[in-house]
Amino acid sequence: MTTEYDLIAADYLKSKVNPIKKYSEEFTFFQVLGNVEGQSILDLACGDGYYTRQIRQAGADPVIGVDVSAQMIQLAREAELKHPTGIRYEVADVAALGQLDTFDGVTAVYLLQYAGDAAALRQMMQTAYDNLKPRGRFVTVSGIPDLTPEHIRVQAQYGAIINLLGPATDGTRIETTLKTPGGEVRFHNHYWSQKTLEHLLHQVGFHTLTWHPMAVSPEGYRLYPPPFWSAYLEYPGITVLECWR
Repeated sequence: MTTEYDLIAADYLKSKVNPIKKYSEEFTFFQVLGNVEGQSILDLACGDGYYTRQIRQAGADPVIGVDVSAQMIQLAREAELKHPTGIRYEVADVAALGQLDTFDGVTAVYLLQYAGDAAALRQMMQTAYDNLKPRGRFVTVSGIPDLTPEHIRVQAQYGAIINLLGPATDGTRIETTLKTPGGEVRFHNHYWSQKTLEHLLHQVGFHTLTWHPMAVSPEGYRLYPPPFWSAYLEYPGITVLECWR
């Protein structure tokens, strides 16, 4: 099965230099994830392994990355061949993955918004839950729930054009265009409200949920003075969610 990301894999990698991704998304994700030294981690929707490799470099072991895009996994495996770290990568649909093992932590930088309906969304959450040890954590970066017109307007200032293809109701398709050096990359996912996300996460068994506000790294503030970040921090397009089993 060819996925949208099989077609845009190489272009999508260029978006990693966007200051929002590099100095806020990445920084906040790892601040929430915390110390993973010696922990086993399953990284869902791992893409080319950008975050998977950093998780491994932070001391997690073993680390497994899973993504539905064969092309993204090919890029991840090529990186592993060039600089072996012991990460294992698998091509699989997270909603149909089942239990690989039990891990100290499950991570996912952009996963839940790719569910096209509530059943698929719930199954993604179930996969995360089933692969966790008791008292394990699921840490995920996701699109901001309860998206407003102001959130959408502000993202355009930072190189992300968000087009909600219908009313702001659960399951509505979203088209996102990210500006990249020398071009742009376009992809699609879906809108899910905070109420629905929390209801389904509790339903599969997660007992404690924490929505973390976005932060900016010291380097981000140094390279881009604080006024650059003000609108983004007030109306971020993404959030980090921490869920405990």
